[in-house]
Amino acid sequence: MNSLTKLISLCVPFERRKEAAWGGATFNGEQKCWVAQLDKLDALLPFVPYRYRPDRKPPYIRPWMVPQALWGFNLRAFLAPEDWNGIRKDAYARSGSRCRVCGGRGPQWPVEADEGWAYDDERRVHILKGVISLCSDCHGVRHWGKTMTEGRQDTALAWMAEVNGWSRSEAARCGDQAMKQWHTRSRHTDWQCDISWAIRTYSVVPIKDGETLARELNRKFVQQAQSRIGVRAGHVTYIEHLIGER
Repeated sequence: MNSLTKLISLCVPFERRKEAAWGGATFNGEQKCWVAQLDKLDALLPFVPYRYRPDRKPPYIRPWMVPQALWGFNLRAFLAPEDWNGIRKDAYARSGSRCRVCGGRGPQWPVEADEGWAYDDERRVHILKGVISLCSDCHGVRHWGKTMTEGRQDTALAWMAEVNGWSRSEAARCGDQAMKQWHTRSRHTDWQCDISWAIRTYSVVPIKDGETLARELNRKFVQQAQSRIGVRAGHVTYIEHLIGER
C-alpha cells in the first residue's frame, strides 16, 4: 500500500461521528473505530492523531518527567474519586477511546488518562494544562522515570523512535535531555501545584486533605523507586539517575 493511501485510526467522539463521516471517514467495524486515508485528512484535522497532523512536527511524544518532590501530586490525590473519574472519562470520550498521539489502543486498557503539566521554573510552579487519552505505549514514554524503574526502557525507547520518525540514537538523546532536566528540577523541594485548569473547566472542588494525601503518596513512590533499584541491579545504570544523583 502506498504510504499516502494508508488508513489511519481517528480520534472521533461518539457525538461527532456524523461530522467525521461528512469529512470522508469510514467506520471500521472490525477495529471499532473511524479511519481515513493519510492523504485525505484536510476535513478531519480535529480527529487526526498528533503524529499524522500536517501542522505538527516531532516530537509527538517525549518523556515529561515529574520532579521527585512532585511525585504523587496529581488530580487523583487532589480531587474526590468521582470528580477525577469524570475528568478522565471525559478525556476518553473526547478521543473516541483512541490514543491522541498515535491513534492506537492498549492491550489491557484501550487508553489511559495523562495529565499535561507545564513548569514555571522561576517560580517553581507545576501548572496543569489539560488531560488527554494515551495508549499504554505512549504513556510509558511520557512517564519515562517509572518506565525505567520497571525495566521497560528499551521498549519505550523503540516506540518513541517509531512514533517520532527518529533513529534510536535520536530517541536516546531525547531521553537523556529529559533526565538532565529532571535532575535540575528535582534539586528543589519547594514546588507548588496549580490545578486551576481542572477547577475552571469542570467546576470541581479540591478535597480538604488533598495535599496531605499527595505527600503520603510521594513518600510511597520514592520508597518504591529505591526498592526497585535494589531488585533490578542490572538496570542501575539507568535508574541511578532517579535516586542516586541528588
